[in-house]
Amino acid sequence: MVLRRGRKGELGIEVLPLIELALGETPDGQTAALLRDRHPETIAAISSALRKSLGNVSRLQGHQTQYAFEAVTVALGSIRLIKTEDAGLYYFDDAQGKLLPPDFRIVLYDGTVLLVEVKLVAPGMENKVKMRAEDMAAAQEYAGLTGGRLLYAHYWAGPNLWTLVDPSRFDEAGSQRRLTISSAMKGNEMALLGDAQLAGKWPLTISILFNPDQEQTTTGPDAQEGERLVEVTGFQLSNAGQRITDPAEMKLAWFLGQYAGWVPEEVTHTDGDGRIIRLDYHLAPDGDEETFAAYTQQGFAFFGALSSAYTRRFLMATTTENGDITALRQEPSPALMTQLVPHDYWDPGRKHVLNLWRFRQRPS
Repeated sequence: MVLRRGRKGELGIEVLPLIELALGETPDGQTAALLRDRHPETIAAISSALRKSLGNVSRLQGHQTQYAFEAVTVALGSIRLIKTEDAGLYYFDDAQGKLLPPDFRIVLYDGTVLLVEVKLVAPGMENKVKMRAEDMAAAQEYAGLTGGRLLYAHYWAGPNLWTLVDPSRFDEAGSQRRLTISSAMKGNEMALLGDAQLAGKWPLTISILFNPDQEQTTTGPDAQEGERLVEVTGFQLSNAGQRITDPAEMKLAWFLGQYAGWVPEEVTHTDGDGRIIRLDYHLAPDGDEETFAAYTQQGFAFFGALSSAYTRRFLMATTTENGDITALRQEPSPALMTQLVPHDYWDPGRKHVLNLWRFRQRPS
């Protein structure tokens, strides 16, 4: 089974529901003008609303986070369906109180229905997450009425981490419900979506190979001191000093090298004449001597969660180096993470240069 997009949106159709919001209702006693004659009025209202949203960084970041969660869930490839839940109008009997639709409806392969509300936690706010108790109660009422289980997904931007928790993990605080990153980690259920922690040996090395015979010193008015023209002849990947040659392992190692967040150390190799023959980027986890002593004792270090790696990929594609947003979403790669790390990777008898450990967290 491979996830695929259910339908492609067509702008000419998707824009039609905006007309109601842009124009509102015709006041009683007035004759309604034909919609086609209200084109300038519609464009002006939509343009004003769009300008306001594009200038609201928090709103943009919030929507980008929702799309990031959708992309991560699709890339993990362990669900049957994910659909936006809080779009469009709805009517309800308010006898039992308010209803509040969460952001997404997810159906797992065993038929379990999850209703997920997505939240962004800015750096430095890890212990200050709060929401109104009445909103949580309204979301729980909606989940119960529509046959789903309510969960809250938080993207902790500082550590680049996703958690998925039950409402019971929030602490009661009067009219509010509060959540700390510690409580979220203890109750994390991202494994429901196929998430896992990967660990491996270090360094993971990306090597760029050069032909020293073709190296030349640059000349001309724009030449910089020490600048050289070189010819790249190839790339190599290695793990803990052993070269990776298996195509599947190479693809996985390249992905981890780009998105796992390990810190690169650049080492240049030259021949006897000082010409460059190889440039190595040795990637290793960040940490002090005590941390590396612990890594050495256990024999591996954590790359991080699959969801974190894919989120880093998503953000690199939709933001600048300064964090400015260039796009709200990027079309996700369905089941990419299960393709990169197939379930039979750890089958007995299979030998790898890129040895990995996989950890699946269950809530305490």
